[in-house]
Amino acid sequence: MCGPDDPVPSFLPGVFPLPSDDGSSGLSDTDRALIRALQADGRQSFVALSKAIGVPERTIRRRVNQLLADQVIQITAVTDPAVLGYRVAALVGLHLDGGRNVRAVIASVTRVAAVDYAVITTGRYDALVEVLCRDTSELLSVVHESLAPLPGVRGVEIFPYVQLHYQEPEWDAAQEKARNGVRDVRGSLDATDRKIVAELTGDGRLAFSVIGDRLGMSESQVRKRVTRLLAERIIRITAIANPRSLGFENQVWVAIRCTPGHSVADLAETLTRIPSITYVAACAGRFDIFAEAVCRSTQDMARLVDGEIRTLTGVTHTELMLCLDLYYRAVQPPLEPE
Repeated sequence: MCGPDDPVPSFLPGVFPLPSDDGSSGLSDTDRALIRALQADGRQSFVALSKAIGVPERTIRRRVNQLLADQVIQITAVTDPAVLGYRVAALVGLHLDGGRNVRAVIASVTRVAAVDYAVITTGRYDALVEVLCRDTSELLSVVHESLAPLPGVRGVEIFPYVQLHYQEPEWDAAQEKARNGVRDVRGSLDATDRKIVAELTGDGRLAFSVIGDRLGMSESQVRKRVTRLLAERIIRITAIANPRSLGFENQVWVAIRCTPGHSVADLAETLTRIPSITYVAACAGRFDIFAEAVCRSTQDMARLVDGEIRTLTGVTHTELMLCLDLYYRAVQPPLEPE
C-alpha cells in the first residue's frame, strides 16, 4: 500500500552518519545547497541547479545521483494522504519491551505496509508510528493484527487524526513562515491523477515521457496534469531529507491537550503559523493535537516550546518526545480507490 518493504530513505547511523563533534554532517556545502534547492522544487533541471548554485552541471548531476543512491534524500510527490484516498490516518504510540533492541523492533514495524513514518522517541512512548488506511476497519486490523502482536511491542495507543492541518517537508521553509506564509494543500485526484502521482512518488524527477509510456498517455497530457496539480498545490515534488543534513539538530513531537471550551481546530491552526513547526494533526484520544518541529539547536527547541507553544491560549498541557532515529517512506496512493 505505501511502498517497498523497507523504509526509503531510512536514516540509520550506518546509512547517514550523525554529526561529528565539530557539527559536520559529512555533506559538502554543495550537497547542502542541492538539498535545499531540491526541497524547494524537486524537479529543477540540472542546468537550473548549476546556475543557481554556481557549480558545473556535470558535478550537479553526479552529486544529485549520489545523494539519491546513498539514501540521503528521496525526491517524491507529497500531498495530504486524504487526497490520495486514505480516509483514515493515525499516530500510534508504541511501548516496547526494555530487553529488546529498539532499532530491530522498529525495523519490523516499518515492514507493515500501512506504516509510512516512524521515529524512536524519548518520553511517554518508545516510538511514534504513522499509519494510513482506507477506513476504520483497516486501521483496527493494522494496529491490532499487524503492530500489536510484533515481538518487542508491549503496548499501543492510537490517536486517529480528526484533521491533518499542516505538513511542511521543506525544513528551511518551516523556519520562515512569517515571510512566506503557510502552505495549504487541498484538492482532489481522479484515477489518472492517482496513477501519475504513484509514478512521481517513486521518482519525483521521472520524465513525463516515461510516465506517459507507462500509462498509455502522451507526454503533453502528463505534463498538463502535473502542472495543474502543482499550480493548485494539490501535490508538491520535493526532496525528503533527514533534518540533520541541513543543520537541524533537534526534531521533536509535542503532544498537546487543549483547554476545555477552547476550539481544538483554532489552536491547531495557530500552531501551523509558528516557525519550526512542520506537522500539525488534531487527534482523538488522550491528546488533542500532535505537532512536529525541527529546530537548529536545543536552545531553539526550548524557546519554541516554552516561549511559543506553552504560552498559547488554549494550551493546558504539553509533553515533549525528542526524536532519536527517523524512518520514512513515500506514500503510494491506492490505485483502485473505493
